[in-house]
Amino acid sequence: MKRAWIALGLIAVSLAIGGIDYLYTATAAGVYAEMLSEADAHMEKNEAYEAQSVTERLDHRYNEDRRVLQIFSFHSDVNVISNDLAAMRRFSQTGNTADYLATSAQARRRISALYEVKAPKLGNIL
Repeated sequence: MKRAWIALGLIAVSLAIGGIDYLYTATAAGVYAEMLSEADAHMEKNEAYEAQSVTERLDHRYNEDRRVLQIFSFHSDVNVISNDLAAMRRFSQTGNTADYLATSAQARRRISALYEVKAPKLGNIL
């Protein structure tokens, strides 16, 4: 009987950690998506300085969160988003709107994929 309680306790701890990770990733992905939309809007209006400012804030926030995101995610997935954000910063500095928006869309897809992997769906559990 003691083993059954220990097993149930370990399952509960695993579910709690998974839930916390999911909530953290979902919240962070939502913030990143909002910031990307704001930066894209500035870049579409040819406001490169404002887009650069938002992109720098996004990059800073992502780099702070990256340590936590790497705990339960593939490091390569997390690092490639960081590379996209760095490229976006360079494109905003040069005013290259087309490449900026293309890289932003790519970063948005990768952030969405990072979130989707954590979603509590049957396909992700099995």
